[in-house]
Amino acid sequence: MKLTLYYAPIAYSLVPYVVLTEAGAEFDVVPVNLGKGQQKSPEFLRLNPKHKVPVLVIDGEPLSENVAIQIWIARNFPKAKLLPSDPMKEIKAISLMAWFASGIHPALTLNYVPSRFCELPGSEESIRRCAQKQLDENFKVADDLLADREWFFDHFTAADAYFFAGFRRATQFNFANLDVLAFKNCSAHFERVQQRPSVQKLLAFEAKVQAQFAKEA
Repeated sequence: MKLTLYYAPIAYSLVPYVVLTEAGAEFDVVPVNLGKGQQKSPEFLRLNPKHKVPVLVIDGEPLSENVAIQIWIARNFPKAKLLPSDPMKEIKAISLMAWFASGIHPALTLNYVPSRFCELPGSEESIRRCAQKQLDENFKVADDLLADREWFFDHFTAADAYFFAGFRRATQFNFANLDVLAFKNCSAHFERVQQRPSVQKLLAFEAKVQAQFAKEA
């Protein structure tokens, strides 16, 4: 099986990198420089006309959308237990990832680049405030789910890797009205995930790609 991951630093494409590593899968990585607009190149658009990362190419067949990619990895590397084995818990893990994709990720983007979502001058701060309110509500829900738990389920799963990506982005962006440290369970979860060998490998690779992109700037 030939696997190729199209990846951009900082972006949510870190999730399949971590999950593939946890699975023990062999895969190649093609870095995509979003700053230079490589995601809109004809070559990339043939893989994903939605011009988004990640894309996982499986024996020449591209698969996009993070939730679908995580499900595919879990099903094809069952020994890694990347989703719970209990059917109901598995569905709940997929539900969590869908919520991360639809509830947390868009609010992060709205907060970081509100100008993408409005044309009215001076409306950016209003959009940020609404997005921060949504993040506060969602991180509070996640914080409650993680109370007295190491992981969202009985062991580390793709859902933990997915949530890590969003919480990390919140800490990196340092939003003015979002106190990530107030979410103590989320913060503790973030630290646990960050120490996993798969994530340490990702962080080293990310730094290497960022350095290469800086040279090309």
